[in-house]
Amino acid sequence: MKLLLEMMDVTCVFGSGARQVTALDSVSLVVKPGELVAVMGPSGSGKSTLLNVAGLLEPVTSGRMLMDGVDTRDFSANKLAELRRTKVGMVFQHYNLVPTLTVAENVSLPLELDGISPAACRAAADKALEEVGLSGLGDSFPENISGGQAQRVAIARALIGTRTLLLADEPTGALDTATADDVMSVLRARVDDGAAALLVTHEPRFAGWADRTVMMRDGRVS
Repeated sequence: MKLLLEMMDVTCVFGSGARQVTALDSVSLVVKPGELVAVMGPSGSGKSTLLNVAGLLEPVTSGRMLMDGVDTRDFSANKLAELRRTKVGMVFQHYNLVPTLTVAENVSLPLELDGISPAACRAAADKALEEVGLSGLGDSFPENISGGQAQRVAIARALIGTRTLLLADEPTGALDTATADDVMSVLRARVDDGAAALLVTHEPRFAGWADRTVMMRDGRVS
């Protein structure tokens, strides 16, 4: 199943009273399978909240967040967790790797949490690592690889298994130009294979890899 992402008049409000902040303000956005959408805008404009809502990590205050036409408000906590494990891959600027796990164990963690056998997990991890150009690093630990390699490990983890919705928050921010281009090439290839993807970036040249770009300001999309 390839996920179609739809946000319909989504508003997210945090806090109350004088501390109330509207992070998303009536946002409507559709991301189709086979489409990479870049999200640009100043700091504090709501880009990360947009990704958290898309990744089922943040509930909406009002509006509808749909996957394949089904309102996620109707999903149980277990169903949301299952979708995050099996269909949604998230890539963060700061990798979020588990230091006590090997590279292969980090990559295969979503599959292990889903009860897949250790042998199948390792095979899938090796395949995902090969896809991002890191064959042979499966038994290394995060502290022994470079920042660029760590980011590609994080992308391999996001791509492993049946993930068809990819959410990337400044995935190239800490990388040199050549490695950043490699990362974008991997994301683009998975989208061309049918995944839907949202990419938050400050760099117009990385937005150039996208099929279209939306701008955010003050919690609104234009």
